[in-house]
Amino acid sequence: MISALEHPQILVSCYYKKSVNGEDIVNRHAFAYQISGSLTVQDGREKVTFQPGDFRFNVRNRLAKFVKQPGEHDPFKSLSIQFDEQTLRDFASEHHLIAETTSYVPPSFQLKKHPLLQNFVDSLQHSLPFFSDGNSELMKVKLKEALIVLLKVQPELKDILFNFQTPGKINLKAFMERNFRFNLSLARFAYLTGRSISAFKRDFFEEYAMTPAKWLQQKRLDEAYYLLKEENFKTTDVYSEVGFEDLSHFSFVFKKHFGVNPSSIS
Repeated sequence: MISALEHPQILVSCYYKKSVNGEDIVNRHAFAYQISGSLTVQDGREKVTFQPGDFRFNVRNRLAKFVKQPGEHDPFKSLSIQFDEQTLRDFASEHHLIAETTSYVPPSFQLKKHPLLQNFVDSLQHSLPFFSDGNSELMKVKLKEALIVLLKVQPELKDILFNFQTPGKINLKAFMERNFRFNLSLARFAYLTGRSISAFKRDFFEEYAMTPAKWLQQKRLDEAYYLLKEENFKTTDVYSEVGFEDLSHFSFVFKKHFGVNPSSIS
């Protein structure tokens, strides 16, 4: 269950299931606090787990797979505040902030534990009932307060928060080899590599001599075979792990490609 509190920028996520698996691309920068349960995030380069009491920062336009795990006696519960671009632009202009070039940062990373962050989160939790009235002025105050606190605790966040550039053209092959497991549309793959859809398809064919759709299916099937054979994955787990939406479709194309059912691989 996700409570949006009448506004999409402050979210309380709460799940009572055994676990929730998924993948996502974050469209807004966000600051979050893990109240109970744990969150594991991986992006193909590294994997990090956030425990109760941890503060984290989610970076926009980054792909990630996640597992939301309830505690033994508590649900998975987190509180997050998302920053829309206009708020960030206004804040940067008001405080004369300009982002500098940064190296790679993961889609989610842990923030330093600091009394200012804890005090802000405590205050935000006490304020939650008031956001249900659509109090936009209070929302604006909390967004600005969050930015002030974050920059006080970790000034280097400036170069992430106030970087308003769209993804630049990057190495297509390196990106696809790292991210083929994500179930994205071709338009989204194109955007994240800094290309129009037509340029993406053209560059892709020049690199692989096949269409993106065909390459993605073959790559995912090969990865599924490896996971079934070498890592002892179950069929019910492997199809979503490699980017297929549907188990029956995965089983059909797997048998067509390899001549055997995925359940027979061991």
